[in-house]
Amino acid sequence: MDRTTATNFTVLFMFLNLLFWTFVWEPLATTLHMQTLTQLSLLQVVLFLIPCGLYLFFTKSSPKKMLRLNAISAKNAILVILIAIAVQPAMALLSFLSSFLFQNNVSAMLYENSDTNLFLLLISVALIPAVCEEFFFRGIVFSNFCNLRLLKACCMTGLYFSFMHMDLQQITYTFGIGVLFCFLVYQTNTILASILAHFTINTTQTILTALSFRLEQEGILFAIESLLMPKGQFHSIFLLFVCSLPFLIGFLWIFFKSNTPAVIETELGFPAYHPNRKCKEEPVDILFGCIIAIYVLFTVIPFLLSFLER
Repeated sequence: MDRTTATNFTVLFMFLNLLFWTFVWEPLATTLHMQTLTQLSLLQVVLFLIPCGLYLFFTKSSPKKMLRLNAISAKNAILVILIAIAVQPAMALLSFLSSFLFQNNVSAMLYENSDTNLFLLLISVALIPAVCEEFFFRGIVFSNFCNLRLLKACCMTGLYFSFMHMDLQQITYTFGIGVLFCFLVYQTNTILASILAHFTINTTQTILTALSFRLEQEGILFAIESLLMPKGQFHSIFLLFVCSLPFLIGFLWIFFKSNTPAVIETELGFPAYHPNRKCKEEPVDILFGCIIAIYVLFTVIPFLLSFLER
């Protein structure tokens, strides 16, 4: 089994683990009277952190090498934060457009928990997912796709990251940021880049939702929305996207100009993410087909059945 096939097997195991806990977790959480935020935090650890630990233990891989546990410079940290802020209008536009077809479950969940202590909310929704999901996807998965071309490795990792959410409403923008996070890690050779970007995005969305909740409680949310969005929500989101795009492009340009990726040799004797002609590894195999089938069976088909029942 080559390295890419083994990576697909690892991701398939994660999806089977996700399905198992999807059916088991709710009854277990109800029995133990767990709060929603506690459930989210523990589920992240069970789904991603523990499998990462088991993978590193059984493969005897170096955590520092596999997870890219390297320091990040202050300049890169600032650039990553700026990129994460600037990319959010694009995410908001994609999320808004997909909301015409699919329900926005993430916003609903955040809104329902907005009266929770903000510090606890940020730990559960921003910090823990940023660490756990990045360790698995930009750590284990992306590192093990090193025998693929860089763009293909980034796209495959982003695709699996978007599938993991099991939510059609999120699939477009999670794929986009999943690919972006891979490039951040590749250029800096540290997973702290994607963790910081992931945390920044989740934190921003959590704070904005909590702020909206409090403004609604005070009865002034409608007046503020009317002031900030006089021509409707889509017009305002699109205008914000257009205004933010030059900043996003500029921050990315500075970031890529400032970072030269480290040349890391693979076990096959060529630089990582730059395979030679003798390398025949391909990500599309029967395991990849099984992952697609799981996503269609448990995400796409339920939506179609629900849509037909309307």
